[in-house]
Amino acid sequence: MKTLYFSTFVKGLEEPVEAMLRREGGVAVERMLSGAALYKSAHEPRLPYMHMSFRVLFQMKPMASAEEALRRLLATGGWLDRFPYDQTQGLRFRIVTMQGDQLVSANMRYVDMLEKAICEQTGMRTGRERPDVELWVLLRPEAAYFLWRIGRTGRQDGPLRGDVCAVAASLAPCVGKNAAILGCTSAALAAAVKAAGVRTLTCVCPDRNSAALIENRVRGVRVCEGPGGCTDLADASQSAVILYLPVKAEKTERLLSDLRSALFEARRVLEADGRLIVLASLAHAESTLRRTQGVRILARYDLTLSGQRSAIWVIAPGAEEPQ
Repeated sequence: MKTLYFSTFVKGLEEPVEAMLRREGGVAVERMLSGAALYKSAHEPRLPYMHMSFRVLFQMKPMASAEEALRRLLATGGWLDRFPYDQTQGLRFRIVTMQGDQLVSANMRYVDMLEKAICEQTGMRTGRERPDVELWVLLRPEAAYFLWRIGRTGRQDGPLRGDVCAVAASLAPCVGKNAAILGCTSAALAAAVKAAGVRTLTCVCPDRNSAALIENRVRGVRVCEGPGGCTDLADASQSAVILYLPVKAEKTERLLSDLRSALFEARRVLEADGRLIVLASLAHAESTLRRTQGVRILARYDLTLSGQRSAIWVIAPGAEEPQ
């Protein structure tokens, strides 16, 4: 029997995330939302391209406040049937009230009443300091949800979140093939590409510190130190090249020159049907990519990284086709 789940991801990646979800075995997509997905699964999801995942206990119409949602939950008991009773006995839990991505306060009288009902019916007990489980009352524009959080958010390894890296890696056709990351300073990105099933992965790191980071944290990859615009990779030897520009780097003529050189190098080492994935802020890369010859932009996914307007570009070698 399939269970309904709710997972979140970075806004702007709805299209690739939906495609990844539909490739999962035993998963049926119910609805794609802004930065989230509702889907049924035959097993508890462990999806690296999702930021947080939840079991859906109850869905309600949109609510104006957390108090309104809590009152609605107290007025109905249908959600109790969706608790995983084989897991609840003795677990400590706390209730979290959220409006979108923001934690919001709620009337503690209603919180206490809901906690008491859960304790009486499930064998769980409150533990607000160190809970085993978080139960979220989440308010969003399309609905309000009562959710059982699964696991914990993965540790962010540097400025790039692991879920963003997993999406970027999925856009590169590198399963069983060769791939390279130019300007590799993110262990999370290298790990995601490696986990995507590459045959070989070459990480070209701009400095010794970045090279040491990748060598220490990601096994089974080839690490080189040097500029992304000058590698020892053979012509047309890579099925995918990922180019990452740290979004908080200062925009200088040197950075733009390095980007142009890396794009030229990517074209050289890519196979004819290969793909270049560029992950960068709009301020750093948009105008340069627009003027770059010999490539075709197939897709662009706008998102926010570290507070900066950014994008993931999917690019193919070859001139733009005439309109």
